Amino acid sequence: MKDNKDFSERLKYLNEEKQRQDERKKFYLHEIGRLKKLLIENEKEIKYNESWIVFHEKSIEKHRKMLLETTNPDEKRDQEAKLKFHTEQIENHHKSYINYHKKEIEFLKREVLIFEDGLRKCKEQIVFLDEKIRLL
Repeated sequence: MKDNKDFSERLKYLNEEKQRQDERKKFYLHEIGRLKKLLIENEKEIKYNESWIVFHEKSIEKHRKMLLETTNPDEKRDQEAKLKFHTEQIENHHKSYINYHKKEIEFLKREVLIFEDGLRKCKEQIVFLDEKIRLL
């Protein structure tokens, strides 16, 4: 009778431990998926801002050319203002957002690695517990 009770308690304990590991595994998988989606979104934001930089650079070229070609003082001021606008957009807006998203990506990649390591260890524990249950 005592052996059956001991066996039953060990089996219960091992199954509870396995259930905890299965819950952790689900958590890690969910978080990895969520983090990878955030990585994709940040990469899209970088490409979006890079495309705006290309637009502004082309506009800068156009306004510089027009500035060189015009002799009208009002038109020169207008072209200089447009040049300043596009330059400021690149420097003060798009580049800073690109840097922001690059930092986010760097951090997210580290988080993914941590969760992947946790997932790997969790799977190892499940294999260990399955083997202990099998040997009972």
